[in-house]
Amino acid sequence: SSMTQARAQVTQTLGWCVGRRGKWKVLLSAVVVAVRGRSIGCLFLTYCAVGLIYDFKASFRADQRPTVDAIVCLAGGKGRMSAAADVWYSYAEKAMASGGLVRAPVLFLSGVGRRAGWPTISRQIRPEILKALSGRDVVLESFSGNTDENAKWLAKYVTERKWKRILLVTSSYHMRRAKFIFGRVLQKAGPIQIETYSVVQEPFLPWHWQRDIQGIQVTMTELLKW
Repeated sequence: SSMTQARAQVTQTLGWCVGRRGKWKVLLSAVVVAVRGRSIGCLFLTYCAVGLIYDFKASFRADQRPTVDAIVCLAGGKGRMSAAADVWYSYAEKAMASGGLVRAPVLFLSGVGRRAGWPTISRQIRPEILKALSGRDVVLESFSGNTDENAKWLAKYVTERKWKRILLVTSSYHMRRAKFIFGRVLQKAGPIQIETYSVVQEPFLPWHWQRDIQGIQVTMTELLKW
């Protein structure tokens, strides 16, 4: 039957995908399957599109820290602020070792919520980092409620402080869309380079998200926000 043939083609295409990981070719194959198998093909097409969310290679490397004016953390996900603070501390240690010749970047926490104060936020940061942080090192932006607003509020600081390069920190499943939005919004504030640091956590991994109910829910929601 046509349904059996569609299933067979899905299986064959999946095998080809795993073997060669030709992402855009997989999407084209999925379209063909969708025409032949209808609902099965549509599900397969969605599956492949969701997988592309994780197909983003962050630019930040711990052994080659780029000079940045601010570390911008999108605070809407678990573990993001803690990871951003850890990265900031690595810059701060370098600044302290330089004897004042190098200054640590600003830790910009975006979208922390209007009710969130420093006592609440500080619980997510390691004690040794808290000791190194001062008021001039941190900006708490509490007005934005989504990624687009995160970028628009940051643009004001970019213009006022004449920042030229930032390090964007967010979850791996969110980074592709966040980078796209920030690039679009910030270009209006002037030339700025966006480095990226993805916070990687289970179950939000390229080959594991579909095995966990939370992974499926969060990943599919992220796809629908495009």
